[in-house]
Amino acid sequence: MIPLLSPPPPANVVWFDELDSTASFAERLMEFWPTADAEPLPETLVLAGRQSVGRGRGGNRWESPAGGLYANWLGPIPVAALALLPIAAGVVLAEAVEELIPGVAVGLKWPNDLQVRGRKLGGVLCRSRGGGDSVWATVGFGINVAISPELDAGDPVRPVSLAALGFSGDAGDAIRVIASRFLTRIRAALSLSEGTRVEWEARSVHRRGDAVRLQLETSVVEGRFAGMGGDGRLELAVAGEVRRFSVGEILSDEAPGGV
Repeated sequence: MIPLLSPPPPANVVWFDELDSTASFAERLMEFWPTADAEPLPETLVLAGRQSVGRGRGGNRWESPAGGLYANWLGPIPVAALALLPIAAGVVLAEAVEELIPGVAVGLKWPNDLQVRGRKLGGVLCRSRGGGDSVWATVGFGINVAISPELDAGDPVRPVSLAALGFSGDAGDAIRVIASRFLTRIRAALSLSEGTRVEWEARSVHRRGDAVRLQLETSVVEGRFAGMGGDGRLELAVAGEVRRFSVGEILSDEAPGGV
């Protein structure tokens, strides 16, 4: 058997040529894994060559043709680290992309987008289940490797791929490098919470003082970007006070991404 990743990472890695959704598979794995008289569910990374029902933020469907990286990691983490998880994942993935294409700077848009020069390269979507001091978390992430999704006319998303940014290698090699870097670095990024937060803010596509419109479930909040708290929440200066948000979508000419 030829290992998918070499050296072997500290997790199980499962590859599918095609899958409905890596997120759905991860949820099924957690739901049906036997609990009585069985080994605990191991940390796992699910990868697919294409998805037929990829998921985006808010339940949006995300096109997932061959030529992209579609993944979902699941593993136990302290509940105290849950809010930092999408931030840590974004930083780790940005660093991995920059290793593949020297000279490219990857920016991060709260809460889940990877961007290069204003164009969307990928996204991160986190979920969790369980309770107590530790929870099972999933990190779904998608990156345009050899292709960019075809969008309807007038769609505000402006996608970009690794290939368009200058990556000339094999798509499979890019997937292996990014997956390996994620598995070996995500827990370190979670443990270095303050350093990870500082790194995320340095990569933020919004700078302190920038005007921001935040879409909530039933309203839009207008304010100025004031950074990100140590708990991963967005901070906006609104009417003379700093308000903190754990959910929402920053409105711009970009649309929500998917994994």
